[in-house]
Amino acid sequence: MTVRAEEKISSSASHETNAPIPIKNIGELGKRDDLSLPAAARRIRTIVIDPGHGGLETGARGPQGTLEKDITLAISLKLKEMIERRLALRVVLTRDKDVDVSLENRAALANNNRADLFISIHANGAFRPKAHGSETYFLSLKASDEEARRLAYLENNSPEFEKKIEEENQDQIMMILWDMAQAAFLKESSELAEIIQMELNKLLGTANRGVKQAPFKVLTGVACPAVLVEVAFISNPEEEAKLKDENFQASVAEAIYRGLLNYLRKIK
Repeated sequence: MTVRAEEKISSSASHETNAPIPIKNIGELGKRDDLSLPAAARRIRTIVIDPGHGGLETGARGPQGTLEKDITLAISLKLKEMIERRLALRVVLTRDKDVDVSLENRAALANNNRADLFISIHANGAFRPKAHGSETYFLSLKASDEEARRLAYLENNSPEFEKKIEEENQDQIMMILWDMAQAAFLKESSELAEIIQMELNKLLGTANRGVKQAPFKVLTGVACPAVLVEVAFISNPEEEAKLKDENFQASVAEAIYRGLLNYLRKIK
């Protein structure tokens, strides 16, 4: 998510929580899943993973001082290794260390590398420390609800990357144009978001906050199916502790990987 956790809003709706499914020997799962994919999935060659924030843009901060930018990078590195080893696909990270990368440059990097799929990874935050769970987004100029709208607004207006006032109208025009371009991938983005969200809920046991739509700028310029995953709330003390744990990070990466794998298996 964006900037400071206290700047984010969360709905007060209750969410169903499933018991976590234990994962054994994640690092030892060395089988080649690509061998079981349908022929149509062979056209997917490059996956771009976007670790949210970085550098001066720290993202949300947990009660114990954990920074979102560090968590998203750790998860992304684990996910990259899984995809390369098990699917033999090319994986590109928008950043592989603690550096600033603008939202526009993240999309440009994906397009320059001819990305077939784009996955942006974040950790959520809210005013209420009890807010919890996982949610997955895909692009739309019209947000699913007020919470999604506020979330996208904060993501798109991080202090280090805010547009000048006189540029706002032009920025809105570009958002509309890119939304029209992303419309070509709406079905695929929706399906990928649904499958990843299902695996997060199943594997992590986190509250299922569902699949939503919002005008995230990082998704607008990407010329392929694209999703943004909020894996858990770093502003929640219990979920912050989990996010700091390497085993939980590996479980998050595994859940996203399984979502990706199941998506590829459905390609016709």
